[in-house]
Parts: sequence; structure tokens; C-alpha cells
Amino acid sequence: MRHWPITDLELSTPDLVLRLPSDAELDALAQVAAEGVVPDGAVYFPQPWASAPPAERARNVVQNHWWARGDWARENWRLLLAVFRDGQVIGQQNLSARDFATTGEARTGFWLGRRFQGQSYGTQMRAAALALAFDGLDAAQVTSTAFADNTASRAVSRKFGYRPNGVHRIAVDGRPYDAHEEVVDSVSWRDHAQLLPVGMSGLTGCITYFR
Repeated sequence: MRHWPITDLELSTPDLVLRLPSDAELDALAQVAAEGVVPDGAVYFPQPWASAPPAERARNVVQNHWWARGDWARENWRLLLAVFRDGQVIGQQNLSARDFATTGEARTGFWLGRRFQGQSYGTQMRAAALALAFDGLDAAQVTSTAFADNTASRAVSRKFGYRPNGVHRIAVDGRPYDAHEEVVDSVSWRDHAQLLPVGMSGLTGCITYFR
């Protein structure tokens, strides 16, 4: 898209392609969320969208994408990439930052439809986000936060050399949860970047939107 060149940004791993979704693809992504993201009764996110009723989950995904695009600013951006496996949308990978040009710090987040979990896709998604942050945008460090019982997310962080960066308590639906923050810097990324090859295209035309 000529006036929103972020639509040309595409990341690829051995099994996955990550990019902004079209409206039809966003609808398919919302349906993946409606079919289930977390185990019954589990809370993995500060905002309890994933445990909402199916129709509400789907609507939240659509509105979140619209809000992220409409609210985009170089000083405060949220890149929400749809994740595709053989052309089928399976989840979402986020990369966000405030004052990135000054701090060099970004944050990741992700989710997968339940039927696509446990197949190492989360590792490939994180590798793509880190490659964009460090290799594409010259980030200094990237943080990730996961609740104590979100073992899959925390295991992915360990694979890429994250180190603990504190625990803080978050209230979700009136209950307390321990959120574990972890951080990886550019030096550690270079030591782990070879774990997975990541392809990247379309960044040159939109890099000024990020920094």
C-alpha cells in the first residue's frame, strides 16, 4: 500500500510467514482466536481477552488491529503481524515500542491458536520478531513478559538467551498474577541468531515509521 508501506513488510522462517493481514485474513485470524488460545481457566495475558467468550475474543482481535494501526506513531507503535503456515493463518506476533529512537528497547508478545501449539511455531515467531528488532531496526534490547504458569513462552525466551529482569504483580479480573519480565540484548542475540534463519523484505520502505 503506497500510503501505508508497512503492508510490504514480510518476515519468513522455515515454516512461517509473518505480515500484516488483509481484512479477510484478519477475519480468519479472529476466528482462530474464537476457537481457543489458552487452556480452559488459564490466564496468560494482562488483559483477559483470551478467556472471554468466543465472539468477544474474535471482536477483540479485530479491534486491536484497527486500533494499533490507527494509533501508530514513531514514538509509540505496535506492530501486530499475522502468522501464516502454508497460507493458513495460525496466530499473531507482536513487536512494540515507545520512544524507540531514544531507548532502543522493544517488547514482544504472541499468541497461537490452541490447535497450532506445541509444534515449535512459537520459537520461529519469536526468532522473526527478534531478527526484525535487532537486525532490521538496530534495537539495543528486547523484553518479554510471561505469567509464571505460561511455561511455553518462558521456554522460548530461554532458547534465545533472555535473562530475568524482575517480577511484578498484576491484577487480572480481581486476582493477582506474577508477571516475569525477561530481557535479551543485541550481544546475546548475536550468539543465538543462528538458531533459526529469518528472511526479511519490505523494511527499507517503512523503516522511518519505527525510528
